[in-house]
Amino acid sequence: MELELPKRLYAVGLEPQVKKINNGCRMELIRDLKKAMYAEYNDVKIDPVFKYIMAIADNKLGFSGKLVDSFLCKQLITSKMHEEWFVFPRTPLRFSLQEYHAVTGLKVSRESSSDVVTWKNDGGFWSNLLRTGDKITLKSIRKVHLKEVQKWTRIDRMRLIYLCVIMGVVIGRDEKVNIPDMYIKLVMDLDKLRKFHWGLHSYDFLLSSIEKARKKLG
Repeated sequence: MELELPKRLYAVGLEPQVKKINNGCRMELIRDLKKAMYAEYNDVKIDPVFKYIMAIADNKLGFSGKLVDSFLCKQLITSKMHEEWFVFPRTPLRFSLQEYHAVTGLKVSRESSSDVVTWKNDGGFWSNLLRTGDKITLKSIRKVHLKEVQKWTRIDRMRLIYLCVIMGVVIGRDEKVNIPDMYIKLVMDLDKLRKFHWGLHSYDFLLSSIEKARKKLG
């Protein structure tokens, strides 16, 4: 006897049509960082905090448009927090924090000590950026700052790589979006960076992005 599935958000045959899927993931930028800062890139690569994410970039893995389409249009109506179900192609699949952690290796438990409060001014590029309130994007990093990084301190070059991994892959933001001060403050303290709940943070952001995209479909 087959188990009855929860109702679909959209009935079969009435799913909205996705004409275009924008891929916010910036794997090509990560590979550019490797060419420009090979030694620092390898240091970040072996850091457990983003080890799985860096492996995805190194192995040139992409995303499935059909899978994203199922997320948007073939979701099942469920009520559990941090858990989504969808049909792909006719098989029900769960996408929860458990699966997300298994794929990304990102921390999903939140620690009270992981909140960003202060940062120490070391006189470097990122300290000056925070001090002056200037903004920076992945686009400006790619077009401007990558040409200047050899003048920076080694730790600032590593911070640049961490930020590009966070914004370009973990969160997957558009390259024109300003990098939040919170992320810059986190890379100023690598202990706090490693304690931060990147899995929970990026999973919640991903689901909210899917919901926003779904609403635009009507």
